[in-house]
Amino acid sequence: MSVNVRIDHLHRTRQSSLRNPAVFEGVGLHSGEICRAVVKPAPADAGIMFTRIEDDGDAFKSTIAASPENVVRSDHGTTLGNAFGASIATVEHLLAALAISQIDNAFIEVTGPEIPILDGSAAPFLEALEEAGRKIQPSRRGHYKLCEAIEICDGDRSISITPDDHFSLTVEIEFEDCLIGRQSLSVTLSDAEEIARIASARTFCRLYEVDALRRAGLIRGGSLENSLVVDGGRLLNGAGLRDSHEFVLHKALDLLGDLYLLGAPISGAVHAVKPGHDLNCRAALAIHRQLNPAQRAAVV
Repeated sequence: MSVNVRIDHLHRTRQSSLRNPAVFEGVGLHSGEICRAVVKPAPADAGIMFTRIEDDGDAFKSTIAASPENVVRSDHGTTLGNAFGASIATVEHLLAALAISQIDNAFIEVTGPEIPILDGSAAPFLEALEEAGRKIQPSRRGHYKLCEAIEICDGDRSISITPDDHFSLTVEIEFEDCLIGRQSLSVTLSDAEEIARIASARTFCRLYEVDALRRAGLIRGGSLENSLVVDGGRLLNGAGLRDSHEFVLHKALDLLGDLYLLGAPISGAVHAVKPGHDLNCRAALAIHRQLNPAQRAAVV
């Protein structure tokens, strides 16, 4: 799949929102329900706000800010929730598309328990956001500039972030029991070709995991249309991979989306070894706690 990405906006100093709404509808990966998400323009400094559309119409109780502090679950996906019990699952791919598009402010109305999975990548989200158009806003765009290095570890899994003037991302994965094997790559968001590779990478699982995940109430909407499925040394998807590094590229995509819970880009070198949503969200929370909004450095 090819993704057309304009890169003339990659080093903007002003905030932006959408010019027109972008609408997404399809099955939810974990719930199996038909879900709908409408990404609408928002004013400067509004941030990214999700609202779960319910029959009672009380939008206040159903609104959840994109923030690492609002993560209530990070098992095979990232779920946000609020104090009133409202939740929205599987936000990571849409957030990754917003990060790549550098959309700072958006109101996202969600009907159903999660964001639709679409084809399992961020490509459909990114393409629709690009088609909706971008509106540059007067407020300066902020970024997180770390004061000191951060490292989150869980056994042989880790995410480290060191201060730097620019953002870079290195990801390593290892699944030695199957086709995936060991993969690693380093990417930036300054090149349209690299952006397209990340955005097009689909979610994946191993066949022997499917029954246990479904018993746990997960991947009820999963299929070969929206996920890569690996059975030992073979891929069950007839069309094959979009990229020889699609597995590690998708892990990079998930990490980008989870880090965008911060609502602003990071100046730092990120090195992730066997990352997952749990580690990703813990890393985002550590950054959030190190730097409160008043300490964000304005891009000049």
